[in-house]
Amino acid sequence: MKRLALLAALIAAPALADVSIQIAASGHATVPVEGSFGVRQFVFDTGAEGSAVYANFADDAGLKATGTEELQGQTGTADVQLISVGRLALDGSAKDSIDAVRLDPRADGVPLAGIVGLDLFGDRTVDFDLPRKRLALFAPGQRPEGLAGPGISATPTTGNLLTIPVRIGTVTATAVIDTGARKTRINWKLGNQLGINPDKIAKGDTIQGATNTAIETGATRVADVHLGDRVLTDAPVLVADLPVFEAFGVADRPAIILGLDWLDKTRMVIDFPGRLIWFEAHE
Repeated sequence: MKRLALLAALIAAPALADVSIQIAASGHATVPVEGSFGVRQFVFDTGAEGSAVYANFADDAGLKATGTEELQGQTGTADVQLISVGRLALDGSAKDSIDAVRLDPRADGVPLAGIVGLDLFGDRTVDFDLPRKRLALFAPGQRPEGLAGPGISATPTTGNLLTIPVRIGTVTATAVIDTGARKTRINWKLGNQLGINPDKIAKGDTIQGATNTAIETGATRVADVHLGDRVLTDAPVLVADLPVFEAFGVADRPAIILGLDWLDKTRMVIDFPGRLIWFEAHE
């Protein structure tokens, strides 16, 4: 009995604290990350295997290069430098000896410090509450209290990002959970199954991604989106066959990069070790 009580206490234990989510001028959701550089706002990105820093911030902070690697961004690949950022910390989660990718300055000129990815929080449960502009990280084995239902089972893709099935009307697609994407993107395999006409679709955004390679998109809206028990009656999408769909291993099927615009009224909880996700309406 005591062991059962202890297990229940661990599962429902509260996070150490909440941190505020800020929406940057670029539209990204950012959180305060602590390092040798002090505390700066980083994009919180469940779609990034590792963390990254922008070149102008890295130079100002005196961060040094340690090597190179190939970076897969939304719109393509590029060889990039790795930068030693040492210890990073966010809401009680801290990791040492992190090497971050060095990104070119943003094309839009917005002065962001960088991107924080799964290398910092991929062993945690993430309570990402965009409507309330708050984030909490829970230690492995812990979750917030009062979650409705058993959660949606998630499947890891390349880089250990998580994917879930999402239904739009009668069509089911594989969705990559990506809080670093401001707008949700779908591929044309899904667009065709939804009856979207490429000759009549409106012009969408030009996506540049981390590698600053520009790709044009179409823009439309879809109805009857099912995120587990959470239903979006009307939701925006950008449509393009981005290289990242291939990199994630989902280009051969109807696929979605699920971004912030589908979460503006939805709290999302992700148990990364348990591979479970909850979507709950803002009340």
